[in-house]
Amino acid sequence: MAIEPPLRQSPALLPPLDGDPHLPLYRRLYLAFAQQIARGAWRPGDSLPAETRIAELYRIAPGTVRKAIDELADRRLVDRRHGQGTFIARPNFDNAMLRFFRFRDDRGAPVLPESRILHRGVICLPAALAQRWSIPEAEMIHLARERSWEGQVRLIEDIYLPAVPFAALLEAEESSIGPLLYPAYERLCGQVVYGIEEDIVIRDAAGPDRARLGLGPGALAVEIARIARNAVGEPLEWRLSRAEARRFRYHLALGMEGPDAAWPHDPASMKA
Repeated sequence: MAIEPPLRQSPALLPPLDGDPHLPLYRRLYLAFAQQIARGAWRPGDSLPAETRIAELYRIAPGTVRKAIDELADRRLVDRRHGQGTFIARPNFDNAMLRFFRFRDDRGAPVLPESRILHRGVICLPAALAQRWSIPEAEMIHLARERSWEGQVRLIEDIYLPAVPFAALLEAEESSIGPLLYPAYERLCGQVVYGIEEDIVIRDAAGPDRARLGLGPGALAVEIARIARNAVGEPLEWRLSRAEARRFRYHLALGMEGPDAAWPHDPASMKA
């Protein structure tokens, strides 16, 4: 039986606490809140009521609420700010792809390559990619994009998006989309990326990719297949990126401690 909170609270009316009755109560609360974030009812920056107030509205124990909020925080869906409250998080994956490559100016400072969209349209997802990602061969929005530095194309990308939630991208001016897509997804389509998973391989560069990247015969390319997901893990974007393998770099730090540790304590540390 659904438990309906009686009052309207920030950031919006609290959702019914329904779901699978066999799940622990804290898990049902976590899922209800995550769904609110995923469907855009709660936006990044919105504040949640105090945990004691949530417990009062749902008529459940404060410890249950705390456990649900703990899980939201662990999954970086909310930010706890000491003395201020709990807020819906805004993840920062803006430059996540560029952490794999060295794009630097003459002084060694990182630079953001120029971005150009070559194609925007609705296509049927190619069978090979549908099989690779285990998704139907449905109609999807396709963005073909290249990123350049010093007049040379360094990264080429094919991006596939569900047609209905991302329809606004087809009509938007490229200048309004900008060089970073995830902020545009939120701004134009109300879709927020909360997680990404990537599969990375090094392989012989395909003929068309060699030509666009200015590579010679026998050159190797790094290929990064990414799936971006919303707050409840539903896929929002499928992306296939290719670049010259010589520019690829990967750094991993595990179990690091101390002030000099390269450890991703917050989403902003994922910026390239």
